[in-house]
Amino acid sequence: MKYTRNDFKNQNSQSKKSFYVAACAVLACAAVLGTAYFQTQKTGNTGNSKLAEQPVATTAGEAAINKKWEADAQDITGNDSKQASTTMNAAKPTTAKNKKNVEVKANKKQTTARKSSKATMMSASQRTFNEEKGLSWPVKGDVLMKFSQSNNIYFKTLAQYKSNPAIEISADEGTKVIASAAGTVTEISKDDVTGTMVTTDIGSNYKITYGQLKNIKVKKGDEIKEGQLLGNVAAPTKYFSEEGSNLFFQVKENDKAVDPLLLLN
Repeated sequence: MKYTRNDFKNQNSQSKKSFYVAACAVLACAAVLGTAYFQTQKTGNTGNSKLAEQPVATTAGEAAINKKWEADAQDITGNDSKQASTTMNAAKPTTAKNKKNVEVKANKKQTTARKSSKATMMSASQRTFNEEKGLSWPVKGDVLMKFSQSNNIYFKTLAQYKSNPAIEISADEGTKVIASAAGTVTEISKDDVTGTMVTTDIGSNYKITYGQLKNIKVKKGDEIKEGQLLGNVAAPTKYFSEEGSNLFFQVKENDKAVDPLLLLN
């Protein structure tokens, strides 16, 4: 077969065209692959970026919350501290004021006590006992043992005769004992023989002692009225166990015992 020049020319042209087509196809594939790779890388980077940013945001949020709590804690602590400081500062003058008030009250109390004591002394010294009017009976009962300045009173419990500086008025335990005359309570004492006693100054150098009492209703320094309740008859002491419960009733003039029966009416 015989080839002409035009045949070679056409053949060469077809080869070039095939090359260009193949090259274009390769470039197109490369472009597609590049685009796909780029998109994949971008998506991966975006996902990684989001994943990376998430902890950062969470950490930042936690930091903000912690900061808020710390701020609140500092504010609370600061307020508590300020409040405590204010309370302490307020308490100082209050305490001092209270202390001053206590001192003032104590001074007033002492002054009142002195005035009361002075008034009591004055009223006792100024009070007079009307001998003609005499004394009221402190309890209702029989005279168990009379007054005696000699050894002619028999004490059953002691089984002997001896003097008696008072009278014993028979009365049941618990019987009310009233004041025989107005006066001032000068002493409340206790003795093995006559038990608990209340002594009053009724004026004109007269004093009355009520013995074998319980449930005392007055105190030393009290101003009492005639007929006022002093206490109750107690159980007899061991020195009067055989005689039974009674009221020990003694009257003294100028500190010397006198017969109460001469004054009782």
